[in-house]
Amino acid sequence: MPEQAQKQEIRTLDITDLERIERFRRAGYGGSVSDALASLGVYNTVFSARFKPLRQGMQLVGRALPIKLHSQVNVSNLPGLREEMEKRWEAEGGHPQKRMMRAVADAEPGVVLCFDCGGDMQPAHFGEMSCQLAYAHGCRGMLLAGNCRDTQYVLKMPDFPMFTFGTRPNAFGGWMITEVNRPIYLPGHLTHYVTVMPGDFIFGDNDGVQLIPKHLVDEVLLRVEATFEKENEERKALAAGMPIDEVYRVFGVL
Repeated sequence: MPEQAQKQEIRTLDITDLERIERFRRAGYGGSVSDALASLGVYNTVFSARFKPLRQGMQLVGRALPIKLHSQVNVSNLPGLREEMEKRWEAEGGHPQKRMMRAVADAEPGVVLCFDCGGDMQPAHFGEMSCQLAYAHGCRGMLLAGNCRDTQYVLKMPDFPMFTFGTRPNAFGGWMITEVNRPIYLPGHLTHYVTVMPGDFIFGDNDGVQLIPKHLVDEVLLRVEATFEKENEERKALAAGMPIDEVYRVFGVL
């Protein structure tokens, strides 16, 4: 935790993640979240501008569930590899995609799947049926450093915001999950990578996507809500024609 945050009282709330999501969506926006993090000494958790929402207006909020992918190996060229992989998967608890979905189901509702695709942009890495399955078990969105597909149906889902590098129709070329709910590294805006730890929080809107370290989630939420209330009063005063000198005297630099 940043030294500055250690010196301050870090508040926590006895609420569910679904409640946190609702409150962040009501009061939060990219700038207020960034300002709250900066006031706690956290500056380097903004993700790359390559992450784009499937449509403007989406708010991606929830608890990070990191997933690491690797480009699919052509097992037909390597005799015995398929059998070896299946034995390893069985020892680890089943097919990696099934283990990922179990992790979603076992988590508190409100997770966001975060995919590190290892830079592979050839196939689509997630489609609508997988989104439906994840959503049915509590997932509330996705941060995908790769491609998605079936977007006309994903966009009809009631609450599945997705920020992705792009879209492609082809699943062939393939991929395989190598790690579930372990730390991953996604491209950053202010740093080369942003480390995503299990349990960190994700906030994304039209301005971009940010990570909130898990120990600071509630403190950031409370600061964002305080900003929301203060700025609503400022908006009313500005709309009422408050003189400029009075604006800066009362509210300071906007």
